[in-house]
Amino acid sequence: MHVNGKELITTSFKPATIEGRINYRVLHPGKSKGNFKEFWFKLTGNLLFYFGLNNFGGIKGNEPIGVIVLENCSVAFDEDGSGVFAFVVTFSGDQDRHVFSCFSVNQAQNWVIALRQASYEHLRIQVKILESKLESLGGKSIFKWSTTAASSSSTTPSSVFKQPSNSAVPALPTPPARKRIGPKAKTFVSHMSDENPLPINSFISDNKQPDQDLIKW
Repeated sequence: MHVNGKELITTSFKPATIEGRINYRVLHPGKSKGNFKEFWFKLTGNLLFYFGLNNFGGIKGNEPIGVIVLENCSVAFDEDGSGVFAFVVTFSGDQDRHVFSCFSVNQAQNWVIALRQASYEHLRIQVKILESKLESLGGKSIFKWSTTAASSSSTTPSSVFKQPSNSAVPALPTPPARKRIGPKAKTFVSHMSDENPLPINSFISDNKQPDQDLIKW
């Protein structure tokens, strides 16, 4: 899985759903049990960040050491004695067990509840439950995806706007012919009247022939 490191660091500074100091270790099958190490854990959305601690018990540095994505996982209280006030997170397809040891029963319970509600799968189930309750009251859910909507959303924009080849293209309506009101107007009206045309000789000087220029340079 490819992630953006800068985006993760920015997300780790957002307000947390729950946070606190917890002892943590990973149990690998067929290997010796590792020792617990204390970290500062911070849950933001479905991302569980953990930070190192300095000698005074405060957060060491400004960036998290790592992050655990809480998807396709199960969270349960530890029944194998892997830790005190402990709970275990396991992922589907992975045999490793992530053990978290808390300082009290209440702390462990609060973390288990928060981690179980952090995944998007849990949110999807909650939406389905609310849809069922709304439909039982006669309402209609706006979050329910029908098969028609799913099929239309899977089509590409070209397939949506493309005209089928076997369908007839509707003919455009022919506009009605324009009716002329009154006599047809001339496109050009001369300022000279045709009743008394001027003789061509009036444009020619007496001492000039008709084939000569009117102005002598």
